[in-house]
Amino acid sequence: MKRKSLATIIICIISVMILAGCGTAAESNSADKPEAVEEDAEIAEDSEDEAEDSDDEDDQKAHEKKSKKKASEMAEESGEPAALTEAECEAEVEKLIETEPVTPDNAKLLFEMANCVTFARILNNEGVIFSGMDNRDKASLRHHILDSVLWLNGDIHEDMSVTVDNEAAVLLEDAEELFEDFYGERDFSPYEYERVENGYLYPLLADGEAWQKVAHMQYFEDDDYILFSGPGFYESNGWDEEYLGYADILFAKNPDSRYGVTLAYGRYRDRQVDVAYAEASSELADSGAKKYAAGNLIDGDYTTIWAEGAPGTGIGETITLYLDKEQYVYGVLICNGYTASYDQYRNNGLITRAEADFGGGNYASAEFESNGYDGATAEILAESNRTKIELESPALTDTIVITITDATSGAKYDDTCVSEIIVY
Repeated sequence: MKRKSLATIIICIISVMILAGCGTAAESNSADKPEAVEEDAEIAEDSEDEAEDSDDEDDQKAHEKKSKKKASEMAEESGEPAALTEAECEAEVEKLIETEPVTPDNAKLLFEMANCVTFARILNNEGVIFSGMDNRDKASLRHHILDSVLWLNGDIHEDMSVTVDNEAAVLLEDAEELFEDFYGERDFSPYEYERVENGYLYPLLADGEAWQKVAHMQYFEDDDYILFSGPGFYESNGWDEEYLGYADILFAKNPDSRYGVTLAYGRYRDRQVDVAYAEASSELADSGAKKYAAGNLIDGDYTTIWAEGAPGTGIGETITLYLDKEQYVYGVLICNGYTASYDQYRNNGLITRAEADFGGGNYASAEFESNGYDGATAEILAESNRTKIELESPALTDTIVITITDATSGAKYDDTCVSEIIVY
């Protein structure tokens, strides 16, 4: 062993001497080489750098692929589906929409969880992954989660509040577990108005804010996900109602969650029933450039209106909407009155009650509220004077007939006016 080690040392010394000689020769040659050769060397160095960068990118991609695979394997071991990207969530939603609706056993629980989302007003048309939202939106969702879990007597109710110095509170670790089960929050950090002290979270009690709500929801399901979907509306105590499109809320099945599911993704989908054209039983005659035709009801403009042309307030007059095709319809949202300005709104007539015939024996009716004030803009007047006439179950139809069953005169005119109608 000693002789072998000595031989190895001698070989290493000789190798170093040879290499040193080569280095000296290389230095001598480099001193005499022309500039072009030096440029070639620089290019070679750049190529090496680019190769290193490329190797770094390849390494990064390999790392990401490995991480994704590991996450997938961990999810499979825990029984949870792997977390989806936003594009994958959208693809899952689109896939589920094409399946037949179901009635899951936990439909009431899913509805209560979805209500927390819509009341928090965090959905948009671009879509959100709940666990990845900014902390402000998370805080809004957490507020409604605690409201529902602590105070409402529903399927997600849980007696987890305690009293600390005469105040209702939740043990912080219990709250953190709740948020993780509910929407996948893994790094809870209190927002500016969320109060955390001495290991307790103090729920914020508040009321009176506007909300968003889904009506006529349907459920779609596969092995890993459940989709909650239905027409969504912005509502408030001021009677304003705005159609927002279809709310799609995706739940990931999660056996480790106390609910059996965890909120994954949500969005508003731009879905509105197209009306090919509208006609009415009567129309007020044109006044100069102003026209009061039924087509104004579907032009998306709150400053143009249909006005009935019959004697009196127009009780019994009808509006007929012809859809672009036969399809399922839940209802209509009617923007009542001459909403171009407050003076026009105040001076002209308003519907106070109307009935809608969706065909096939499907009827619905509604009382109309009127809300306006001096100085209100067309947008504010429109927001404050929208009323839904809707069915409990959707009707397959291509024609809707709306009949004015009661109306009131304006300060100057008894012509009843309607600004806009949306079918959903």
